[in-house]
Amino acid sequence: MTDVIKLNEKQYKVIYAGHLLDGNGNNIEGAVIVIKNNKITKVGLKDEVEIPNENNTLFIHAENKYVMPGLIDAHTHIQLNQGEGELELISVPVPYQTVKAQYNAKRTLMSGYTTIRDLGAENLIDLGIRDGINEGFIEGPRMIVSGYKVIPTGADFKVYPPGVEIKRRHTMDSPAEIRRAIRELSTLGVDLIKVMTSGRTFRKSSSPDSQTYTNEEMKVVVSEAHNLGLKVSAHAHGTKGVKLALQSGCDTLEHGTELEDTDIEFMLKKGIFLIPTFSYSGKIIELGDNCPLPDYIIKKALISREKRLDSFKRAYRAGVKIAAGSDAGMPMVDHGTNARELVEFVKAGMDEMEVIDSSTRMAAEALGLEDKIGTVSEGKLADIIIVKENPIENIETLTKTENIMMIIKDGDIVKDTN
Repeated sequence: MTDVIKLNEKQYKVIYAGHLLDGNGNNIEGAVIVIKNNKITKVGLKDEVEIPNENNTLFIHAENKYVMPGLIDAHTHIQLNQGEGELELISVPVPYQTVKAQYNAKRTLMSGYTTIRDLGAENLIDLGIRDGINEGFIEGPRMIVSGYKVIPTGADFKVYPPGVEIKRRHTMDSPAEIRRAIRELSTLGVDLIKVMTSGRTFRKSSSPDSQTYTNEEMKVVVSEAHNLGLKVSAHAHGTKGVKLALQSGCDTLEHGTELEDTDIEFMLKKGIFLIPTFSYSGKIIELGDNCPLPDYIIKKALISREKRLDSFKRAYRAGVKIAAGSDAGMPMVDHGTNARELVEFVKAGMDEMEVIDSSTRMAAEALGLEDKIGTVSEGKLADIIIVKENPIENIETLTKTENIMMIIKDGDIVKDTN
C-alpha cells in the first residue's frame, strides 16, 4: 500500500479513468479528471483536458477501473453497534462509546463512504466525532449529524422501573419542551433535526402503527427547525406516522413503511425524499434460521419489510426522490457494510445505475449538499472512489472493500491499493 500522506503533497491530481460513472447516470469511457487541492477543476475526455505541469501533479492510472463519486449513506447511527442490546447501550461509559464510534467512522470511510448523515445519537457523540473528523484528529467520512432525537415518552425506549435512573435520555412531551429541545440542539451545533412520528418495528413496548405526536406538536417541530435553518428528518412506519410527518412539512421520510397513493402524490409535489432502509430485514432473511434475534422481532421485521417493499415500488414507479440509507448500527447492520443497502435496492427493482445515483447525487440532495458533492463534476469537492470491478454489472462489487482500490475525500487520498 502506498503512503497516502506523500501522495497528497502534490497540488494537482489527474485521474485517467477507464470508466467514469459520474453520478448523473452516465458511463463515460476514457475520461480524465483534474483535481486542484480539494476541488474538481476539469472533467472531460483525454484530448479535451489540459493537463497541469507534471512537476506538481500526481497521475493516477485507472484505465482498467471504474471511477465514481464517493458513496453517501443518508441514514446511519455511528455510535451504535449491531448486536448490542439496550442494556449495553446505557451501561457502557460514554468515553468508550465514543472510541467505538470513532472506529465505526473509519470503517465506514474505508468501505468507500465519504459522507454520511447520522440520525439520532445519545450523549452528542455524533457531534464530537463529526468535529474530530473535520479538524483532522480522527479519520472518517464527512458527517451531517442530528444529535439526540426529538421524541415523546414511550415512542422508543421503554419506561424503566422507579429504581432505575437512566440519565441523558431526552424526551419531549409538550410544545414547550419540543421548542426548548430544538433550540438547544441548534445551539449545540447540529446540522438537522431527527423526529420520531411513529413507534418502532422491533420493540415490544413500541408500535410502528402509533402516532407519537399530535398535529400541533409536530408543526412545532418543523416550524422551529425550519426557522433555525435546519432540515427535518422524520422516522415514520405506519400510515398515521407517515401522514403526520408529511403534512407537517418534513424534508425526508425515513423508512416510509406504509405509503398510501395520496402520500406518494404529496411527496412528489413537495419534493420530499424517501429513505427506505432495507438492510436490517434483508440480513434477517439472509441468516434465516441462524438469525439470533427473538422471534417476535423477526416476525415484526418481516411484516414491515413486505409493506415497505410495496411502498417503495409504488413510490419508485411514480418518480419519488429516493436516497440510499443503510441504518448502519442497528441490529444486523454493521458499520462498513453500508453498501448492502444498494444490493437491496436492486432486489427491490432499481437498476444498478439508478442505485449508484441514489447513493451519490440523490443522497447529496437529500442532505442539502448537492452543490458540493454527489457527482464527479467541475466545481464539486473531490470525493471520488476507484473500483476494481464493474458495479453496473454487479452492484455487490461495492460491498467488498477489497474492490475499493482508492478513496479520495475532499481532495486527499485516504486509501490506496491501486
